[in-house]
Amino acid sequence: MSEVFPAVGHRYLVDFKAFRVELSFQSESLLTYTSVNPDGSHGGSETVSIGVESIRDQLFLVRWQESDKTTVVHLEDYKLNTIITNITEPENKFSEFHGQMKQIS
Repeated sequence: MSEVFPAVGHRYLVDFKAFRVELSFQSESLLTYTSVNPDGSHGGSETVSIGVESIRDQLFLVRWQESDKTTVVHLEDYKLNTIITNITEPENKFSEFHGQMKQIS
């Protein structure tokens, strides 16, 4: 990667309006995502292997596959604090959401 991935060692709260999630980046290859319930409590979580690619200054493509075979591709903009997520579920349902992210640790 030509640019250091700024998320490593940090946690982010992402609000996609339809749902919220907490992303905890352990390294450039390991992420734990946790759903956030409407009351702010944590729901289910999973740790996944990720791929990260620098697109431009502070913009990264982040991708992974979950244990149920759901695939997720993020365009994470650390300059604008935004994420676009594209999700393909095992039954071939495709969804796209735009969200704001806030660093929480």
